[in-house]
Amino acid sequence: MNLRFQGLYKSYQGKTVLENISGSINGKDKIGLIGINGIGKTTLARILAGKETPDQGEIKLSPADSTILYIEQYPLFEDTITVYDELLRLAVSGSSSNLTDSEAKVKMTLNKVGLDQQKWAQRAASLSGGEKTKLALCKAMVSSYDLLILDEPTNHLDLKSYDWLEDFVHCLDKPVVVISHDRYFLDNVVNKIWELTAKGIKVYPGNYSDYKVQKENELKTIAREYEKQQMEIRHLKEVINERKNWYEGAHKAAGTHDFYRAKAKKHANVFKAKRKQLERIEKAAISKPEKTTAPGFQLINKNIIGTKLPRFLVRGKNLSKNYGEKKILRGVSFDIRRGDKIAVIGDNGAGKTTFLKTICGLEKYSGTISINPSVKIGYFAQELDSLHDDASVLDDVLSVGATVDDARSILAALLFRVDDVHKRIDNLSMGEKGRVVFAKLILSGANLLVLDEPTNYMDIPSKEKIEDVLDEYMGSIIFVSHDRYFIKRLANRVFVIDNQSLYCYDGDYDYYLAKCKEQKMKEEIGVEYKDLAESISKLECELAFLGGRLNEVVDEEEKEALSKKYLEVAKELNKQKERLKG
Repeated sequence: MNLRFQGLYKSYQGKTVLENISGSINGKDKIGLIGINGIGKTTLARILAGKETPDQGEIKLSPADSTILYIEQYPLFEDTITVYDELLRLAVSGSSSNLTDSEAKVKMTLNKVGLDQQKWAQRAASLSGGEKTKLALCKAMVSSYDLLILDEPTNHLDLKSYDWLEDFVHCLDKPVVVISHDRYFLDNVVNKIWELTAKGIKVYPGNYSDYKVQKENELKTIAREYEKQQMEIRHLKEVINERKNWYEGAHKAAGTHDFYRAKAKKHANVFKAKRKQLERIEKAAISKPEKTTAPGFQLINKNIIGTKLPRFLVRGKNLSKNYGEKKILRGVSFDIRRGDKIAVIGDNGAGKTTFLKTICGLEKYSGTISINPSVKIGYFAQELDSLHDDASVLDDVLSVGATVDDARSILAALLFRVDDVHKRIDNLSMGEKGRVVFAKLILSGANLLVLDEPTNYMDIPSKEKIEDVLDEYMGSIIFVSHDRYFIKRLANRVFVIDNQSLYCYDGDYDYYLAKCKEQKMKEEIGVEYKDLAESISKLECELAFLGGRLNEVVDEEEKEALSKKYLEVAKELNKQKERLKG
C-alpha cells in the first residue's frame, strides 16, 4: 500500500493551517508525526484519513481501494452502544470469520488492554478518558485496514498500558502514522520522523532519538553557513563601499581626461557587479538561527545556593488515606531526601495525585508526615489553578516577588519571547499556562517541588525546556508523570503506588525497569531462580579459574584437557544464562 499527497492547503475562517504540504507513505513505514502545538498535525491526519477535505492538493492511494483507519485523540461513541457491542460490530464487519470467532477475538482484545468483563456491558460513552482511549485502540486490533493513523494514542494511558500498545504497533505488518508528544513511545515504535513546520514536512530516518541527533547537527550546520554568509555579505559591502567612494573621487578628479575617466569607469563596473552579487546573496539569505536561551543555573538556584538543607526533607510513617469506604493508601512509609528527584508511578486511580496532595497538606490523612522547617514546598497542580486569568504573563510571575529581570529571564528560558510576556493568561493555551506555572514555582524560592503531571498539554519543545530547567534545579523534586522520557531523564528514585501500598526503588528509571524484569523472572521461574543464580555464579568462578590456568600451564597434554574443560563449562554457563532469561 502507498499513499502520496501533494500541495495540500487547508484554512479555517481565513486562517491558513496547512500550506503546500507534500509527502508519501509506503508499506513498511512507521512514521512519528511531530511539531509544535497548533501547527496542523491533526488536520493533516484527518485529511489523509478522508475525514476532512483539503482546499487544494491531491491525495493518491495505491491500490485505490485501500482503507485507512483513523483513531482520533478524543474518541466519541454512540450514546447507547455498549463497550462489547461497539467492538463486536467492527470485528464482524471487518472479518470473514464467523460470529463465534469474532466474539472470541473481541473478548481476547478487551482482556488484553485491561478492560475487565464488568465493563463490557457499560455504555462506551460513560467510560473514563483512559478507558475510552483503550476502547478506541481496540478498534485497531479487530478492524480491517491498510493504513493506521493514531492521534496521541498514549493520552490518558497508564504506564502498564504502554507495553501492549508498543508491542501491537511494533508487530503490525502495515504502515502506521503516529501523532505523539511521547518521545519514549516514538523511540520504541517508529522508523521515520515527519517534522511538520510552516514550511512543510521534513523527513528524518530513524526514531525520535535519531531525529534529535540529526536535528542538532542540522542546526549546527545552518549556524556555520549563516556565519559564513554573513562574513561574505560584510566583505562585499566593504568592497562596494570602497569602490564606490574611489569611483566618485576618481571620476570627479579625472575631469575630461579620457584615460582616467576610463579607469574610473572600470572601477564603477566592478562595484556594480559586486552589488548585483550582494543582491543575489541577500535574496537567498539564510535566516538567522534562533538562539536557544539557556535556563540560567544561577537564576534557577538563586534561593537554594548557600542554603543548608537537612538530609531528610520529608518523612512519612504509617500514612493511610480513605475516601469513605474506599482505601487509597494503607500504612505507607517513605522519605524525601536532599537532592532527590522522585518519580511517582502507578496505574490510573492508584492514588498518585492523592499522595502528592497529602504531602502538601491538601488532604486529611492518618499517620504522620514530618516536614523539616527549612523546606518550602512549591506545588504544581494538574488543574493549573494557581494562575490569575485577568493578569498578563509577566504580572502573574511577578506576583511571587520576583524582579522584572529575573521574571523575563526565566520566561525567555521557557519559550516566552519579547511581547509574549504581555499576553493575558486567559488567552494562553494549556501548555503555555503550564510553562507560566513553572516560572512562578522556580522564582518562588521553593526548595521542594511537588509536580502533578507537569508536562500535560505540552508539545515536545516545551517539554524539553521544562526538562532543561528541572535538570539544573538543585532543590528536590517529587513528581507524577506518564512521560517515560521525562522520567528517565530526571528521576534518581522511583516510587510505585500499587494496591494501596508504596514501593520505593533507590535508583533511576532504568534501575526500576531492571528490578521489575528481575522480579518477573523470579515469579516465572519460581524457586528455581535462586538455584540458577547460584549455579551461574559458580560456573563463572570456575571459568575464570580455568582461564587463568590455561595462561600458566606449559604441558601440552594438560593444556588440551584444560581447554576441553573450559569449553564444556562455557557451554553450560551459556545454557544456564539462557534459562534465566526465559
